[in-house]
Amino acid sequence: MRFRTAIIFAGVCALVAACGEERRSARRDDMIEADSDKSANSWLGATDHTEPALWLARREAGAAVSEREPAVARIHAALLSARAHFLESDRMLANRTAQLGEMLAADGHAEDFAQLIDSLVDVAATAGQRQTYGELCQHYYNLRHSGVERDAALQTLASRYKTQKQFR
Repeated sequence: MRFRTAIIFAGVCALVAACGEERRSARRDDMIEADSDKSANSWLGATDHTEPALWLARREAGAAVSEREPAVARIHAALLSARAHFLESDRMLANRTAQLGEMLAADGHAEDFAQLIDSLVDVAATAGQRQTYGELCQHYYNLRHSGVERDAALQTLASRYKTQKQFR
């Protein structure tokens, strides 16, 4: 019986030790991601201290942008309004907006990032509860990619999300 307990205890200790190593490894990966943020294909990392609005404005411009640029203020205001309607952090909102913006641009439908966030905030507001931004971005992209014009895509999504109020 003691031998069996010792084996179980050793197994639990090994699992606990492995979990700690995984966390340390993930932190190292985050640091690498933050350090590599200089490349055009990287994302705003969890340990990156760049303000998300500034990062997103730079990403949209494809060049260095001053913190005092109007685009930064517009994106910052859009991210602030998004907080009440989405579950994700500003960092994730910035990453998803950059991703969506790139996908739309590749389809020939480039959109202003601040306006894109504001438009999706309006859609989420119709639901009356917080939404998952990434999911809404995917729905919007699918409509736009299939050829639906911007205003029609937003109206379609607003009517779909509005039905959530009925089931609360």
